[in-house]
Amino acid sequence: MSAEAVITLEHNKALTRRWFEEVWNQSRRDAIFELFAAECVLYEGHTPIRGPQEFAEFHDRIRAQFDDIKITPGISLAEDDLVSLRWTVSGIHKATGKSTKVTGISIVRVKDGRFVEAWQNWDAASMAAQLTGSSVSPF
Repeated sequence: MSAEAVITLEHNKALTRRWFEEVWNQSRRDAIFELFAAECVLYEGHTPIRGPQEFAEFHDRIRAQFDDIKITPGISLAEDDLVSLRWTVSGIHKATGKSTKVTGISIVRVKDGRFVEAWQNWDAASMAAQLTGSSVSPF
């Protein structure tokens, strides 16, 4: 692998970490419009979120439900134009006052320093259990 390819991979990983730091930890909504390309589609589980405006509305809905959101990036892997980042998010659910902490994984495709496609899954079952106090496991 060339030195230039390694630099690109590291840049894409740093861009992904920047997304979580600025958009979620700092709640810098403008970063959505800087980093999320107009044609980008994020697949939030099975739900597509198209373009920066739709993502900004998604961001606002999450912010309306949780205080003290903190995302801690974990391991990141990069290949070609893709970056995969495992993360942990914590926050306080406004309606219940309960602290929550779940993990997730995001995969993003980067082109010209912006996200052009992304997929994201997180542990919704754990979140539901933390909010309801249920510890029922299907396993």
